[in-house]
Amino acid sequence: MLKNYQHLTLFFGLLLSIATFKPVQINAQNPIPNPGFENWTNGEPDDWNTINQEIFGTSFTAVTRDQTSMHSGTSSIKLETITETIFLIGPVTMPGIITLGEIIVDPVNATGTVEGGIPITGMPQKLRGWYRYLPQTGDSCIMGIGLTRWTGTSRDTIAYSYLIAGGQQDTWQEFAVPVVYEITAEPDSMNIVFFSSNLLNGSPIAGSSLWVDDLWIDYETVSVQLADLRQDFYIQSSAGEVFIFTHAPMGGEIQVFNLSGSLVYQARLKAGMGQQKLSLPRLPSGLYIAQLSSGGERKAVKFIQH
Repeated sequence: MLKNYQHLTLFFGLLLSIATFKPVQINAQNPIPNPGFENWTNGEPDDWNTINQEIFGTSFTAVTRDQTSMHSGTSSIKLETITETIFLIGPVTMPGIITLGEIIVDPVNATGTVEGGIPITGMPQKLRGWYRYLPQTGDSCIMGIGLTRWTGTSRDTIAYSYLIAGGQQDTWQEFAVPVVYEITAEPDSMNIVFFSSNLLNGSPIAGSSLWVDDLWIDYETVSVQLADLRQDFYIQSSAGEVFIFTHAPMGGEIQVFNLSGSLVYQARLKAGMGQQKLSLPRLPSGLYIAQLSSGGERKAVKFIQH
């Protein structure tokens, strides 16, 4: 029986299966279509898909255009977690969701997937943009990006990253989601998703509202360029200590970012080959990205801080 959509698996990182593409206008400088959510048709943002739908005669409109609060331009997009009562089933709570792919919901089994995406060239390094968030107590939102590539026989996940943000953000805040590459290869497809509630924590909480505006892709900040990075530049984290192993004849600079894009550590590295210890501050456990800049090149690897 459909209860609360609490088991919806609409989380792109687990369900990224890009199969078809819809035609969109691609800007070479910013491949995200309609990035400022200025263009709408019949209550839906052009080039994006939303969770808005009718289930057993009950309309769910969790995504709307907001022309009273925007970072720039004339409008932004608002995602709200809402509850509606379905005949013979009762109250059902659904988060606001938008994606460049397709949202496929099975209301009978209370499951769903996010599929599809748009063509892309190059190697994106960050998803950036602006957001406001007014969550209900205990809730948070998700912002994510996934990249894939068709190999001729299957579709490989090249990279996926997401940012979980909580707390009251009544004014517009900039966000950045660094792209974590699982495979050093250029993708051919991209999907972007936003959720007004954190489905990873279980049931969405009605009343949480997320506004998004002015999205763009950063190709400059964190770059993964070489297939043999692990031989040339890698990090080992153990027992609270972090060591970098690299060959940097000219020396260089190391920067460490968390998954929200914030710089948490920066230092100069000595010239030469071998091991150097990083004097990182006490960091929360989780995934981080280390970027090495040396001799005009940038290389990046991810590591887990325990």
